[in-house]
Amino acid sequence: MTDGCIVNTIKAICEMYNEDFKYYKNFRHIDWWEINTWNFEECNCAKPSYIDSYFNQPRFFRYITYMDWAKEILDELKETYKISIVSAGYSPNLYGKSIWIKENLPYCDFIGVNLKQYKNKGHIDMSNGIFIDDSYNNLIASNAMINICFGDIYTWNKDWQGIRCKNWHDVNDFLGGLVK
Repeated sequence: MTDGCIVNTIKAICEMYNEDFKYYKNFRHIDWWEINTWNFEECNCAKPSYIDSYFNQPRFFRYITYMDWAKEILDELKETYKISIVSAGYSPNLYGKSIWIKENLPYCDFIGVNLKQYKNKGHIDMSNGIFIDDSYNNLIASNAMINICFGDIYTWNKDWQGIRCKNWHDVNDFLGGLVK
């Protein structure tokens, strides 16, 4: 699972926030498409550390949903490509991701990047691969043959000047139109 590419992490975090803070005085319901900051500043009732804790909670994995068409297109791409999912997080989050991927995308290899040890995914050898990520910092650190910035333009990827695929149909089209 890669946050913001295969699953809609922003949506999951907003749903958890809305549930937890709906009775607070200054609460305003936040829809996932309103988020444009890496640390969810739009969720004004919660401190960034509280938002970060969501990623390490088991319920986070009950809230996540696939990005539109991610599952269907990955299911097709597995016939042509070896798919490895490289995802960053802290130990509890990485453990949960490994379980989620095993249960939902069993044909994918999982490589967890512990944020206590690494600030990005640059130490992973992707020299013969295609790397899809929504983070500018991960993309510029990558040694992949092809780096693709996924999704909408956010503060954390606005400086990317390379290939951008806004959705999974764009990814599929770029990779040769395997899904009709």
